Amino acid sequence: MNQGPLSGIRVIELSRYIAAPVAGKALGEMGADVVKVEDPVRGDPMRYWQSGERPYSPQFAAYNRNKRGITLDLKTARGADALRRLAATADVLLENFRPGVMDRLGLDYTSLAAANPRLVYCAITGFGADGPYADRPAYDTVISAMGGMYSQILDTDQPQPVGPAFSDLLAGAFAVQGILAALFARERTGRGQFVDAAMLRAVLGFLVEPGTSFLDMGEVTVPNTRQRRAQAYGAIAADGLPFVVHMSVPQKFWVAVTDAIGRPELREDPRFEDRDARHDNYHELDAILKDALAKKPRHEWFEILSAADVPHGPIHGFDTVFADPQVEHLGIVTTVDMPDGQPPYNQVGTPIALSDTPVEVRHRAPTLGEHTAEVLTETGFTAEEIAGLANDSEEA
Repeated sequence: MNQGPLSGIRVIELSRYIAAPVAGKALGEMGADVVKVEDPVRGDPMRYWQSGERPYSPQFAAYNRNKRGITLDLKTARGADALRRLAATADVLLENFRPGVMDRLGLDYTSLAAANPRLVYCAITGFGADGPYADRPAYDTVISAMGGMYSQILDTDQPQPVGPAFSDLLAGAFAVQGILAALFARERTGRGQFVDAAMLRAVLGFLVEPGTSFLDMGEVTVPNTRQRRAQAYGAIAADGLPFVVHMSVPQKFWVAVTDAIGRPELREDPRFEDRDARHDNYHELDAILKDALAKKPRHEWFEILSAADVPHGPIHGFDTVFADPQVEHLGIVTTVDMPDGQPPYNQVGTPIALSDTPVEVRHRAPTLGEHTAEVLTETGFTAEEIAGLANDSEEA
């Protein structure tokens, strides 16, 4: 059986909530041995969100699969020393504490790299390692608001946080990019490096198009700016089902849409004669298309638009998306078995596929401290040392 592309790489993950866990999950799916280190008393708070009778929540299950779990009390000398020994054998250390926490514990990059110069140390923070806001508490909502994300997707006159944890997920994804780049660079230099994965930087980096539009032209984009440029439209069909049509730049799509809705004369309307005109008169065209597309059920429109080669698609909810034939074909749904006769977790699988070195879900998320003795024994700890750390955990 082929191994994952990061087989042989060990990652020590000190994480809570989403940003670092989602990065560690991705590295684990690529074959890395990811060891999640948690506080011995409660561990990652996300373990217990709406967990019900399950050993941990669906959120924790999703973000922490393909990891082994250990507990260490890093506030004790013995626990901090154990982490140093683990880091000395690791390729990557991943953490998402506030800046300064790891320094106070003596577990900062400079200290750990002195013992292991090949270590890639990734810190995911809200605002960055330093700066005027570095010490502030940062959660996804705050960073999504400050980084411009919410200005692109919600009505700022009636602000209400929306959507998934954008900045957490983006920071985790960009952290993986940084870690992989640092590991690749290490092959040439023999040395690791510090990866500063700030959530605020990640959101701004993701929004490179609207950010550059302002910096270069002074244009302040709003939620429908992108849709106007892309000539993207939404509609509700006669059966009440929502869908989208995306005409983009090629004139052929505009011609095909006007033919599909039986309105070829729109091509002669000066308001819509070219893409620039359709951009400037977006709302007028949007109203026309919504009215026309409301006259037939969605499946009929899909047949017509498919025959005309017009980009289109349903607006799925998660109650319908997994029944979509293309989603089924991609095989992205996976079932993760649980021990002791517990029901399995059904989850979204890995988002990428490699032909020779598979990226896959190999095992479930760990219970709290499940692999402590196993991992420490592998790292060279004696039974007496492991017992001492266990005593520290019980006292905590």
